[in-house]
Amino acid sequence: MGNVAMYLLYLTFIFPSTMGLFIGDTTTYMETSCDVQTESSSLTYLVDTTGSMYDDFLELKTVNSWLLDRVTARFPCGVRQYTMVEFNDPYVGPVRITESKKVFGDFFNSLVATGGGDCPELAMQGLELALQNSPPSSFILVLTDASAKDYYKTTLINNIYSLISSTKSQIFFLVTGLCGTMSDRDFLIYRNIAAASFGHVFQVSLSDLNKVFNYLDFTLSRPSNSSERLFSGEYTAGNNSGTFPVADNYTSLIITTDGVIYSIRVLGPESIELQLKKIISETWGSMYVVYNPGHGIWTIIIYAGSQISIRVEGFTAVNISSTADCSECHPNATCEESFGSVECRCRDGFIGDGFTCSDIDECAYSWTNNCSYGICQNTFGSYTCGCQSGFTLSGSACIDVNECVRPELNRCHSSASCINYYGYYSCVCPSGYFGDGFHCEVDECRNGPCGLGNECKKSLGSYSCSDPCTNHTVLNEPWRSTSNMHDYRYNCDNSKNGWYRFIGSGGVRMPETCSPEYGCGTDASVWLNGSHPRPSDGIVNRTVCSSWGGSCCLWSSTIQIKTCPGGYHVYKLQGTPSNMCILSYCTDPSSAVNDSCEADEEWKLKDGSYGCYCKDKYAITDPTDIRPDLTCDVHDMSVTFQKCQLKSLHLNASSVTLTDSSCFGFHENPSANTFTITSPLQAGSCGVQITKNGTHAIYKNTVHFTVESIGIITRDEDMDVTFFCAYPLDMLISLNTVIKPFYSSINISVGGTGQLTAYMALYKDSSYVTPYEGSQAVISSKSMMYLGVFILGGDTSQFVLVLKNCYATPSANPSDAVKYYIIEDSCPNKQDSTIRVLENGVSRKGRLSLQIFRFIGNYNSIYLHCAISLCDSTTGPCSPSCTGIRSRNAAADETYQIKLGPVVREDPVTNAPTESTAPVTTPAAGSSGPHGPSVLLGFVLLLMFQALVA
Repeated sequence: MGNVAMYLLYLTFIFPSTMGLFIGDTTTYMETSCDVQTESSSLTYLVDTTGSMYDDFLELKTVNSWLLDRVTARFPCGVRQYTMVEFNDPYVGPVRITESKKVFGDFFNSLVATGGGDCPELAMQGLELALQNSPPSSFILVLTDASAKDYYKTTLINNIYSLISSTKSQIFFLVTGLCGTMSDRDFLIYRNIAAASFGHVFQVSLSDLNKVFNYLDFTLSRPSNSSERLFSGEYTAGNNSGTFPVADNYTSLIITTDGVIYSIRVLGPESIELQLKKIISETWGSMYVVYNPGHGIWTIIIYAGSQISIRVEGFTAVNISSTADCSECHPNATCEESFGSVECRCRDGFIGDGFTCSDIDECAYSWTNNCSYGICQNTFGSYTCGCQSGFTLSGSACIDVNECVRPELNRCHSSASCINYYGYYSCVCPSGYFGDGFHCEVDECRNGPCGLGNECKKSLGSYSCSDPCTNHTVLNEPWRSTSNMHDYRYNCDNSKNGWYRFIGSGGVRMPETCSPEYGCGTDASVWLNGSHPRPSDGIVNRTVCSSWGGSCCLWSSTIQIKTCPGGYHVYKLQGTPSNMCILSYCTDPSSAVNDSCEADEEWKLKDGSYGCYCKDKYAITDPTDIRPDLTCDVHDMSVTFQKCQLKSLHLNASSVTLTDSSCFGFHENPSANTFTITSPLQAGSCGVQITKNGTHAIYKNTVHFTVESIGIITRDEDMDVTFFCAYPLDMLISLNTVIKPFYSSINISVGGTGQLTAYMALYKDSSYVTPYEGSQAVISSKSMMYLGVFILGGDTSQFVLVLKNCYATPSANPSDAVKYYIIEDSCPNKQDSTIRVLENGVSRKGRLSLQIFRFIGNYNSIYLHCAISLCDSTTGPCSPSCTGIRSRNAAADETYQIKLGPVVREDPVTNAPTESTAPVTTPAAGSSGPHGPSVLLGFVLLLMFQALVA
């Protein structure tokens, strides 16, 4: 804390309170049982609150609390007014008054130092306000570090002297600073007022502030009017003396001085020199006590080194009684008879009123003991000065203990070396071992168990491996750039310890050339004296230098560096070279991050230069590494490429084509920096090739890329990427596997489902995967017709397809009077044994078969018609019941008509179709066939690359 408290020690003999008891180094507030409370001298603090008093407040707040507790212990039944007055410039006040010691402490702790600028302050206006608000016989303590700005105001000064005369208040100036000299008039006013009020001016340093409060401790611990002013003298440097009479019965004399005094002697009656009990003796002032002074003329002889003041007061004891006897004194008190009365006085090392005495913990505060060496150790009624650990007492001094002389004096491991220092020792494990010296074990990391590029971290009992490329701290500070010569921040990196990576606009790696002084936001810039390692080098040691004093490498140290995948660097820093400040690690502005990189790119080092390159997850080194995303959709198939990959291979994305260069879809996504090529799923369209096996149809196409020109030259190199999608064969897919499938379709709109399309097609066998091709189906008279109907598109998850009425006509007119029913009211014609309904009302498709026939008459072609409906499977069963009871859903749902034809029966003899005058029906205009399956079994991507060099 400092020594503020020692001045408060000087004040603690004065000042009691009814709410506290000082015991040891703690303060316990307790109710005090007092039958009679005694009026005590009131205490007023007049406090300078300008900004320069900030440090003073830190000292004073602690010492004030100590003082109030001391006074309470000495004078537990005392009661007084506490007054707090503030002064500043240009205002004085406020004034705060209380009788509570705790509230007064809160006043003190709430003080804020602010403002000021010119040194002198309005001390006289503040003193006038303090005198006006303090009871008579108050003790006023002025706390300031400045002279009086208003010393020349005659009316103000005269009013202060008048108030001092009428109130008999005593004023002490506690001054920790000086605006000019002690002979200036704005400072001498303090000495004049102190003399007029029987006070003092203590010009002390902040470290001595606490000592002055001893005086308050001694004088405030008494009832009001228990003292009498016997002598006051003002002297200059040199030998001085003065006399005063002692005519009344006093239990003690208090002699106080201020200023520099080299010697002081006190002669009692009959010129006998008396032994003085020293309370405080400093160059700025002193305090002495003489007990049981005799009547007569007393003489003070002083040899002073400066202008000084002397005050002598006679005190009557607080705890004196003419009826009490010594048995009432506390065991730790002395009992003295004085002028026919008994006085109980706590012994040295104890505090109280004589009837109650408590041990003083002299070690609780630095100003209450005199342990200039070692440490203070409190004892009951006293204290001792002991030695800290590592020292032993020899006479009156602490000397170092050499713990390394004998094993029992240290705790070093048996393998460790003991090194003695002044006051302590250390233990060091031998080379190749790990530990703190108190525990040593073999260091496994010395054999490189983690491999090249990884850091081995040893701990007690184990070790771990860490890749600094993934375990580091990021530094994103633009001021580190060597081009920064303006944004000066006094930065220092001596606390940087561990692995770091530089990022951001300032640069991403350290410069490899001498950096300028006062650059990089610091004094001495730190740069890499060497080259960065290659990725294959792993972790390497490099030298860093700091530029200062005209030298590029005034200080240097060793760091570790690793070049990580992706081209960035990480650095293991251990403070700064020579652990100096102000030094900072710099970055090379040419390596600064460029914001123009695309979404799949990042700014990094590659092949010795920085640029926008593929992010690590997209980085490739060879065309065979390209893995575009393949999508096999219901209408088309597409491949998506990362542009950064094509850029790294010098492939021109803008010249990409499919096998049929005139037919493909190209879509760019700037936010992801990708482009997508789409190919339709239709045989013979856009170069699509289709192959079939027994279970799947495979659609294949090829994307062709051209190599970009490099500068003024070019090479005729191409790259082809072949992709395909495999779909399980069914009624839908099979229609796309032929160039001109024989089918028809209609569009259906159902609320909430989106646009649907219904298809009707004729297939060659019961697998329903080999459709007829062309504008008509020619079928042998002995063959079966396999008719399939299905729906595609929209949200049909809750609907199933119901074939309600399917019939044949000899013409394309669905209302032809000649009709042959195959299915009626959702049930098959039982009169025709060749009719088989394989699927109806159970899924999104319907299947039926029957043998080919012809109408009687001059007809050899037939047309097929179906009335279909969509049944909501969530509302009930949709499968028709054909046991004679009509299906409920079949009667209620809306129907849609679809037709297909002509179907021509082949002549069995000529093996050729019979002539027919019936009209021919072709698929609806604009219909090019269904696009995709209802269920995708899976898809596979095949990449094929071919380089053709002209």
